[in-house]
Amino acid sequence: MKILKSHLALYFIFGALYFLSTLIDWVVVSYFAKPLFIGAISFYYIEQCKKPINYYNFTILLLLFLSGVINLLEGYSYFMYVLFFNFLAYSMLIYKLIKELRQKKIYKMEKENYFSIFLTSLFSICLLYISSFIVFDRSSEFYKVILVYGFVSICLLLCSTYLYLARLNQKNTYLIIYALSTLVCENFYGIYHYYYKLSFFRFTSIACYIVSFYFLVHYFLKENDSETEV
Repeated sequence: MKILKSHLALYFIFGALYFLSTLIDWVVVSYFAKPLFIGAISFYYIEQCKKPINYYNFTILLLLFLSGVINLLEGYSYFMYVLFFNFLAYSMLIYKLIKELRQKKIYKMEKENYFSIFLTSLFSICLLYISSFIVFDRSSEFYKVILVYGFVSICLLLCSTYLYLARLNQKNTYLIIYALSTLVCENFYGIYHYYYKLSFFRFTSIACYIVSFYFLVHYFLKENDSETEV
């Protein structure tokens, strides 16, 4: 139990250190703090599993780890690799969610929740418009890539929202918070680096990025718990 607590504590410590290092521009510190906080929460997931590790989930974490490390370089030429690893991770996660919807036959929800789905869809379309038509316009070499990537991100949010509204529990709460924090993170990142350099966008993006790993790992752990109970 002490090991588990230490891994989680290291995640918070290195996550805070990474945020502070970007705040005061300690580039060297951020280079080791970012991999360490992602690694710490990943080890926390491994140790906390009550059954043999789910390698599918761990692969998603590994892909996000790779994209995060590459993104430390913050170079235009590395951006495609960051998108590629994130795209793979999100696609794998979407596949999991669709599979869960089909296996558990989650097709119905309360009528009042349809309006929430509509608002989420509207919000998603606005984010796609911002990323694809404002930040990256048609003249950008990344335009088509961002369009596909944005569509996948929106699918992740919509699947998460549907699961959350259809079956309100702690597992799906972690999932919807992860999806929302990820979308905010990526849109603010794109706005800051490729459209308008306002510090608010950068630091909000980094904060959302850090906490997103906490919610994703706890979603995986709750999923493992529910499978163990069955």
